[in-house]
Order: sequence, then C-alpha cells, then structure tokens
Amino acid sequence: MIDYYGLLTEIKQSLIDLDIFKSVKIGLEKGIGSKDTPFVRIVPIENGKNGGIENLNFQVIYGFDVKNKDLEVLYQKYYEFEAKIKEALMYKNQCFFIKTITDEDKLLNLKSAIMIFEARNLR
Repeated sequence: MIDYYGLLTEIKQSLIDLDIFKSVKIGLEKGIGSKDTPFVRIVPIENGKNGGIENLNFQVIYGFDVKNKDLEVLYQKYYEFEAKIKEALMYKNQCFFIKTITDEDKLLNLKSAIMIFEARNLR
C-alpha cells in the first residue's frame, strides 16, 4: 500500500528546505491572502493505478504579495519561484512537472500560480 500522505510530507519538506516561503502547508485553506505570502500549498488532485503502477497527481500552489505594481518585476519573481520549485521537486520521489496555470493577473492582492506535478511509479 502506498503512503500518499508520507509522500506529501516529503514534498512539503523539500519546499520548506528552499527557505523562501513564509508558509508551507498541505491543503489550501479558505481565506489565504497577501498576509500569508510568500506561501506554497500542496494539494493532491488524484491518485490511483495505471495498470499495476501507482501515481499521484498534485498541485503546488504558490503566491506572493503584489505591493510592487511593476508587472515586469512581478513576472520575474513569479518565474524565479517556479524554477526553484521545479528544482526542489523534479525527479525526487519520482515527481515530474506537467504544467503551470497562471492567475492571468485576475487577483487584486496576489500573484499566484498552480503547478501540476505527477509522482510516478510509486511503490
């Protein structure tokens, strides 16, 4: 039997070790906002078998405050965070990056994104 929660806690520790986030948690609570930034949340999407192989798909949601209204600076920071998250997680625990979904500048007080990962061939 796969210890999915144990895997999530290992992913959480990898993100804590980056030492760039004020808050790192499993699950996305209601009311998260600029006061919590920079934050990262790990949210499982689905898990199951593909043939005889177990996989876990999960989101890494990250965000930071937009006090600096210079969008070019925000995007620079945004992609720096994305690169650090990829570096921390790629290939560890069989994690593979799938894609990033942006907030499309729709949030007033935050710049955030959702990165999709898949942990493959779990045993």
